[in-house]
Amino acid sequence: MPDSPAFGAHLRRLNARRLKLASWYFALVVVLLLATNIALPSLRLWQHAIVQAVVAFYFVFLGFVCRSPFAAEWPAPALPLMFGSATVATGLVFSLDLAPALGANPAYATTLLLGCVAPLWPRRLLIAVLVPVHLLYLAMVFLLGQGVVFVLLMAIGGTVAAALGWFVAVLQLRTERYAFETAATIRRQKERVEHLLGQRSEMVATVAHDLQSPLAGIRALLRMIPEDAKLREIARTCAAMQDAITRLLDAHATESDDVALEPVDLGKLFKEVAAAAIATAAEKGISIVHDASGLRVEADSLLLARALGNLVSNAVKFSPRGSQVRITAQAKGDCVRVAVIDQGPGVPAAERPALFTKFARLSAQPTGSESTSGLGLYIVQSLAARMQGSAGYEPDPTGGSIFFIDLPAARR
Repeated sequence: MPDSPAFGAHLRRLNARRLKLASWYFALVVVLLLATNIALPSLRLWQHAIVQAVVAFYFVFLGFVCRSPFAAEWPAPALPLMFGSATVATGLVFSLDLAPALGANPAYATTLLLGCVAPLWPRRLLIAVLVPVHLLYLAMVFLLGQGVVFVLLMAIGGTVAAALGWFVAVLQLRTERYAFETAATIRRQKERVEHLLGQRSEMVATVAHDLQSPLAGIRALLRMIPEDAKLREIARTCAAMQDAITRLLDAHATESDDVALEPVDLGKLFKEVAAAAIATAAEKGISIVHDASGLRVEADSLLLARALGNLVSNAVKFSPRGSQVRITAQAKGDCVRVAVIDQGPGVPAAERPALFTKFARLSAQPTGSESTSGLGLYIVQSLAARMQGSAGYEPDPTGGSIFFIDLPAARR
């Protein structure tokens, strides 16, 4: 079965990285051998020194070729052939040069093994190179006219190196292919899981959104019935369910990928946010007033409505009965500060650094025993950041808290 185009591209990139280092290391070894050849009086094989210098220059050059951005785009056999054929040729020439002076030597076996294992050879290419080169080497060994011991050592050593190099090269390629295919399978599975999670999130958000209206209707009907302990309990349960649904929708909003910033009319948005919270506020006799001052911001209207809804919900929870919650907008240079101001107890200075952290638990408690998850302000900050804004807190000089979101002003 032929390799996939993706694996072929991976093989080209991997060979470019591997052979860059292998070429320079091989060049360094040859330079050290050249220095030894010149330094030792017992050697000084000048013809061999010229061959060593040429080999060192070639592999330095090949290292720079492999480093170039174009090398990874060449056909898959190109770099292995440039490296492998050069190492084997080096081994053949070194063996021929050294045999008269040193007799049997490991030059061919060493370079052949390196030529097999340094690159990752495409299938069938290595055997096509290895067989004729090794036959040429054996012919050279037998034609040198040396003794039986020389012939046996050189022939057996070279043949073992060829077999071992072939085995390791095949094993390397199979291992790399298996690792590549495994990684590709994991990526596909991850994409599938992310797709399924996205579908699940969308389904949960849709169901939660559809449940909001019936629950709001039930709470409105309960307010029309004369007060009763059981009815109050039902109303509290409905409020808790509605709060849980709101948190689900907020969590979905923070995870959604699509954020389209556009001019948002704050006057219209404030009315919608106030209308959504007015029923809950009325249960505690809290009034909600708003003034947008005719300002507009660059934001995602749904995300901003979620963020403001969280701030207003918090303000209602922590405000005393009969108080007032205000939603305001104020121009601040290139930004607009959208604020929710309450008349609650405020936040102690020691607790302010934890305000916008996940699951923050502060000393202030809801005034109507409402439930709180500790996620509201964290969600507000996340939504503000996704709209290229920021969320913050400051104490109200007249008492209470000011929670705000700074957003870019809409371009007129």
